[in-house]
Amino acid sequence: MLKPISKQAEESQRKAKELFEKNRQREQDLLKERAKATAAVAEKTSRLKALRLAKEAADRAELAAAPPVKEKRAARAKKPAAASADTGAES
Repeated sequence: MLKPISKQAEESQRKAKELFEKNRQREQDLLKERAKATAAVAEKTSRLKALRLAKEAADRAELAAAPPVKEKRAARAKKPAAASADTGAES
């Protein structure tokens, strides 16, 4: 037998509300998961940044503590006298 229209409407409305609540809950769960992932990335980034800054500070301190290094000048290769005379004559 057919149900009265009001009963069908109530049942349809109830099912629609249940479906809506399931979808809303699923969206909230996804947002929570996304927030967790974002927080994990932010934490990892800040940790790596702190490590990098500590390493840079240690490198600067090491350079400041080390005595200055004198740079050695590279010895110039002497050209043979005949070669320099030839180039001067051509100019």
